[in-house]
Amino acid sequence: MKSHAILVVSILLASCRSPAGARETYPVHDVGDAEIAVDGKLDEIVWDGAALETSFAFPWQAREAPATEFRALTDETYLYFAFVAQDADIVIDDGSDEEAVARGDRVELFFTPDSSLDDYICLEIDPSGRVLDYRASYYREFDFEWDLPAVVVATALTGTGYIVEGRIPRAGLPAPAGGGRFLTGVFRAEYSHREGGEPLAEWISWVLPDSEEPDFHIPSAFGWFEPH
Repeated sequence: MKSHAILVVSILLASCRSPAGARETYPVHDVGDAEIAVDGKLDEIVWDGAALETSFAFPWQAREAPATEFRALTDETYLYFAFVAQDADIVIDDGSDEEAVARGDRVELFFTPDSSLDDYICLEIDPSGRVLDYRASYYREFDFEWDLPAVVVATALTGTGYIVEGRIPRAGLPAPAGGGRFLTGVFRAEYSHREGGEPLAEWISWVLPDSEEPDFHIPSAFGWFEPH
């Protein structure tokens, strides 16, 4: 009976979302001269003026995903972002290499100037604040030696999950000149411990990708970020 209820909730949530492959739009408000300290607290009043995005789902599972909140703001110099992730079982790989980030819970932002994905950048951040950044091109050609300059992130564990806050220099983003809207992927990797085996990896997305198999590195996984 419980599994049936979860499935019904999942179906209702999916019915409120745009169909797979459709473009969502997120308004990124300009904060002007307001200051944001990247400290993982989100206690500045200016964050109250950010659009709150909560429409995250499991694209490839017929059940409700743990809650994710996303916010973004901008000024002349930076794009600021924040995730609040509900997670009862946080998995962090203890490896020392940068790619250890990709073996556990994390949030992800992908940026591209157009839907060709000829050149896009990826930023993945785990609950401990480690960053995996790389440049990519379609299809799944990754340059892990590349680094996005001057990225600042801060994280905090909460009683129900974790917070990731960060800022990225706008000059480092592959966005169109003149401050126009640009394509962005907003994702989350949700890992869970399994007794006697590797952690279970599941995938959460803002936009529902048009793919039968889990894949965020395709054009339909991106939505619009629109500066306001």
